[in-house]
Amino acid sequence: MWVIRYLRIFTVLYLLVLRLTTNCSKTERDDIDESMVLFHSRIPNHNDQIHPTNASAVLPGAPVPGDTSEQVDKDSHDLFPPSYDRFAVPIPPGGDVLPVVFSVKVRDIFAINEVSMDITLEWYIRMYWTDHRLQPPLKSFRESSPWINIDPAHTSRMWIPTVYIDHAKEITMPSLLVLPRSLRITKQGLMRYSTSVITKIACPMDFTAYPFDKQVCFMRLEGYQYRTFEVEYSWHETGIQISNSLRTDHFTANFHIDGNERVQHENSTFPSVQLRISLYRKMSYHVMNTYIPSGLFVIVSWLTFFIPVEVVPGRMVLTITTLLTMVSMFSTVRSESPKVSYAKAIDMWMFFCIILVFTVLVEYTFVVYLHFRAKKVEMGQVKPQAFVESFNKSTNVASDQASVTVNGTTSEDKKKNLYAVWEVRLERYTIVFLSSVFFIFNFTYWPFWLSYRIPETSLY
Repeated sequence: MWVIRYLRIFTVLYLLVLRLTTNCSKTERDDIDESMVLFHSRIPNHNDQIHPTNASAVLPGAPVPGDTSEQVDKDSHDLFPPSYDRFAVPIPPGGDVLPVVFSVKVRDIFAINEVSMDITLEWYIRMYWTDHRLQPPLKSFRESSPWINIDPAHTSRMWIPTVYIDHAKEITMPSLLVLPRSLRITKQGLMRYSTSVITKIACPMDFTAYPFDKQVCFMRLEGYQYRTFEVEYSWHETGIQISNSLRTDHFTANFHIDGNERVQHENSTFPSVQLRISLYRKMSYHVMNTYIPSGLFVIVSWLTFFIPVEVVPGRMVLTITTLLTMVSMFSTVRSESPKVSYAKAIDMWMFFCIILVFTVLVEYTFVVYLHFRAKKVEMGQVKPQAFVESFNKSTNVASDQASVTVNGTTSEDKKKNLYAVWEVRLERYTIVFLSSVFFIFNFTYWPFWLSYRIPETSLY
């Protein structure tokens, strides 16, 4: 009996545990199902996602999808009519060609690379055109401004000018969170697109007049898709603006507008506008570090003419040291200047200065040779000179009949002592000749290169 009693108790406990377990599982399953329902309800359906170009989602004052608390008239906020074609050029009524107007502002010049011959600058570009097919949101306009901002993402749905920068090596857009661009519209459908870009443009350079050179770079905004009978490019009345903070270390930059042009490609003509950048090199660095020191070294080499010829070590050391210094300076100038296959203006200057110092060294070499040859001739005339003097005293021959000089040498001996004569002449006239040549060289060098103008060559 006790066995049956224990079996009944065990059976009752088992049923109780099984019931409790079933209830807990059902409760947990219900909680999980409910949480999953809440989770999925927060994920928008693929068909309900907001595309960046959705006009009703990005225009100012547009209702948020899913918000039914405020109903707004969709027609007043729909920028694009149903029949809008973004591939069709918005030709103005009564016209044949759509005018597109440009204006730029140069913010900064980042680099002027003379090795790769390019210039990198940051600038703002603005484009204006009228698209009469658009329907601006009239309720968003204010009396204080004729423009309203709309999302630049609209450019993927609307017609925009296809503009590219010709001969651009690299184009980047500086951004932190969003791209630096804006899109505005007026009530009449006038569009204004503005963006900030950093552009590296190829610029052919000629360094013949370096460091007196002037480099000219051209930046052309050219149409790519639409031709001249469809679109016409021109500059805005403001044209180009220059930032007050624009500074360069070695150049003075000037910007000019060349007007609009037409570019011929095979059988089609495309519109374009061109900007000319003139770079004038600052010469103060080269004058202070190259021209003045090299000119002073040339003058220092002339000081050796005031040292006696007999002081060979001092005079020779000074001349050779000056020449080596000029050669070292010339190597430094060559390493700092642009590497080209032709001679530059600064190379001609340095080469001429080296030639002058080298001439001083050659002159002194000849003077030393003549000096010691003259000494040798004098040493060979010591005995004949004493013999003549004693002979004249014993015979009392008249002085006008004696063929002797003040120092006791004959006229024939004079001819033999021409070494001394040419030594004096070289020492006296070489410094005059070198200083005159250096003056004439400066008189022609500076006016010529300061007025030298390199032809404005272009890549186009």
